Amino acid sequence: MKQVFGKAIGIVVGLLAGMLPVWSSAWAAEPAPAAAWPSVVDAARKEGKVVLYTMQVPPVIERIKADFTNAYPGIALEAARVGAGPMIVRVDQERDSGAEGPDVMVTVELVWLERLQKEGHLTKPVGPASRTWPANYMWRGASPVLALEPLIIAYNTNLIKTPVTGYRDLMKPEYKGKLGISVVQSIVQVAWYEWLEKTNGPEFLPNLAALAPRFYNGTVPNTQAVASGEIAASLFSNLSIAMPLVEQGAPMRTVLPAPALGFRYAGAISARSKRPNAAQVLVDYLMSPRGQTMWNGQGQSASPLPNIPGSPDASKIIAYDPTLYGENAIPVYMKKFEPIFKK
Repeated sequence: MKQVFGKAIGIVVGLLAGMLPVWSSAWAAEPAPAAAWPSVVDAARKEGKVVLYTMQVPPVIERIKADFTNAYPGIALEAARVGAGPMIVRVDQERDSGAEGPDVMVTVELVWLERLQKEGHLTKPVGPASRTWPANYMWRGASPVLALEPLIIAYNTNLIKTPVTGYRDLMKPEYKGKLGISVVQSIVQVAWYEWLEKTNGPEFLPNLAALAPRFYNGTVPNTQAVASGEIAASLFSNLSIAMPLVEQGAPMRTVLPAPALGFRYAGAISARSKRPNAAQVLVDYLMSPRGQTMWNGQGQSASPLPNIPGSPDASKIIAYDPTLYGENAIPVYMKKFEPIFKK
């Protein structure tokens, strides 16, 4: 009787195993055995697509979409560009309401990813690339840091003839009303303003305020205003926005301050993913030399992997530490910021 019962249990377990995805979040602690990975890819093709929420700029998204499709025919990549704060709200609301949500997320909000990891909402990468990924670029053991991007200066070469080498070069009376900076609406901006003060001295922000800079909502409008000649220079830009405009003929030059403050893009797999195998394949692609070259090989951001053609040296970018900032960091900082800029 025990033998019959044991066989029956074995049959049921076997049937259930056959009904499960090839790779699920329950098995995410260790990398997939080499022999098992082709089965994960096959299962991903059966799932048919993977949904990505990402903060990457459109040119990077389009490069990755095109190359991922070539690398993995049969797996469609559906990418939605979502900002830092809106992504947090959207993903949390989708989880609470039972809506489908993303399979994979790419964001600079590492503290949020840490919370999701602690609450059991993330699945660790298990593909081949995770075996050799640098340990110091794996955020909290579950979210690979996929790129580092520095914050830079961009200036209009029609309006500024003397080459700019750093922030202090722009602290001149002739640039009054002609400089662009960012509204404080995220931890990145708080960290940047504190970095400006730390590296240039306590008098820097009051001196900047005296030049009546124009405020923009982030790097995109800041940089576009430089390209159009609306302002002479932006103190708050990044390469992934500026370089495509320069390549299109904008009269603009970029400056990497020394040292430069940067931020980290990290990827994460949702434990709620409806397509867990496709999610694993996408993240493994992003961690692979091929995916890293497609993302970081244009010189706009730095790869954590060594020897990626065209990638800047990641070690030269000082990424801000998000763990230094609590949930109230923005309103707390605004108490200092507003009296200086009267804003």
